[in-house]
Amino acid sequence: MIPDTDRPAAIKRILQGMLLLASGRREGLACFEGTVDAFGAALAPQLAFLLVGAIQVFLQPDKIMEATKLLLSLCVLFIPAVVTHAYAKHWGRETLWLRYITAATWCNWVVVLVSLVCTILASLLFPALISQPGFMAALVFVAAAYEMWLQWFVARTGLGIGGVRAGLLYGSVLAASFVLYGLAALFPPHYVVIKDLLQPMIALKQN
Repeated sequence: MIPDTDRPAAIKRILQGMLLLASGRREGLACFEGTVDAFGAALAPQLAFLLVGAIQVFLQPDKIMEATKLLLSLCVLFIPAVVTHAYAKHWGRETLWLRYITAATWCNWVVVLVSLVCTILASLLFPALISQPGFMAALVFVAAAYEMWLQWFVARTGLGIGGVRAGLLYGSVLAASFVLYGLAALFPPHYVVIKDLLQPMIALKQN
């Protein structure tokens, strides 16, 4: 665990590393530690959200559906670690994997923060634009494209592999996630992820 006195410095390094990697600078990887504790700290914020969701399951009318969403989110959270570790071990990059997966996990928040900032700026500068369904669709598309590039870049930098291998690695993570989403939709209670993703745009269109 990180001592209390070291936490501000550790947080500063993490934020610096995220910003550097987000801008395509390889030196950002050195800001992350390659330890089990560091990886656990990277997972902690998302696990905290899932813990809150687990508590709320008991307050929802459709408890089975909510529990399915929670379990699916938990599986999707750990898929990148499972898939990328298998590739890293196969390619002889296992010693680099912990630092890479720690950086990759933290960098997931970059896309969230960028999307949030863009939405806030649009609502302040162009209020009419934020109510257009096309804006939300464009924002989702751009965010998804940027996330794919960023994860590809972090994989290439963190594991010291070529662009093709980095693309294969991240493509495998996406494929495994899609398989889980497909299984969730196929089997009861038939949770369709795309409906939740499109819900904000549908609400804006109705308003």
